[in-house]
Amino acid sequence: MKGFDIIGAPFNQLGCVTTDQNTVDGLRELDDKSWVGLTDWIQVRTQRWGANIVDLGDVIVTTDIKNALDSDHKDKALMDYADTLKNKVLESYHHGRIPITIGGDHSIAVGTLQATMAFYQQQQGKKVAIVWVDAHADINNSLDSNLHGKPLALLMNLYPYNEWNMPADITINADDIYYIGVRDLMRNEYDLINELNITNYDMAFIEKYGFNEVVQMLMEKLERDYDHIYLSFDYDALDGSIFRACATPNVGGLTAREALHLVDSISSSDKFVGADFVEYMPELDDSGVSKELMVKLIDAVWGFRS
Repeated sequence: MKGFDIIGAPFNQLGCVTTDQNTVDGLRELDDKSWVGLTDWIQVRTQRWGANIVDLGDVIVTTDIKNALDSDHKDKALMDYADTLKNKVLESYHHGRIPITIGGDHSIAVGTLQATMAFYQQQQGKKVAIVWVDAHADINNSLDSNLHGKPLALLMNLYPYNEWNMPADITINADDIYYIGVRDLMRNEYDLINELNITNYDMAFIEKYGFNEVVQMLMEKLERDYDHIYLSFDYDALDGSIFRACATPNVGGLTAREALHLVDSISSSDKFVGADFVEYMPELDDSGVSKELMVKLIDAVWGFRS
């Protein structure tokens, strides 16, 4: 039986809208807007269904990291937070478990994916596919804009500023990135995607071929060419005309059913090794529908799609 570790990463300080609210607790706890909370749902799955799921709590934002943020040393703050998160995720891998990390903004992937690449690529020589589900490419390699729009640039060693330097043996290769749902690019990101020939199942591609066909196409390639698969799911990949509980809702994205199908298809693979779920902000979830969907997506990762 697969064992899953929930790791909270409530670091939400590097986007265009920041918050000190613990976004992970917003998913854990029951409230008057939603019938489900992640903590109670873990109890249901473990006690009634025999699942092996443990919530390890949060990687906290330390005083030193807060001080770095307050003094506008955001790169330093992210470096320090990502390093602590990396060690937490590595610990999960060393125990033979599958880490499911809940953010926080998408910059937390700098920690989770460094751990994944260190454990599988560096230590074992395995080939890892990164499925990046997002309205945005997050490959901004310039100094412009916020760090939460740069995690893939950092992980690919394409951001040569402020002492960032990713070791070659944990660097992510462009050939191993698979975008799903992208529809809002900066010009330099557009150029990089084309220059590096990154696989991009953007919304136009999905519209042309149909979502089921795209998922089948994706999974056939991943099963054929990779040892392991990691999923990094940004809430804003969803259709922002309905799902607006984030800093950057973007109209025209994935439906709830499409997102569930995608997450289930990836996590059902024997090659699946971990996931991020990021950028959901409870304080912006007026109806509680987004919370219910996020819990359902995480539930699908555990194997309970139906």
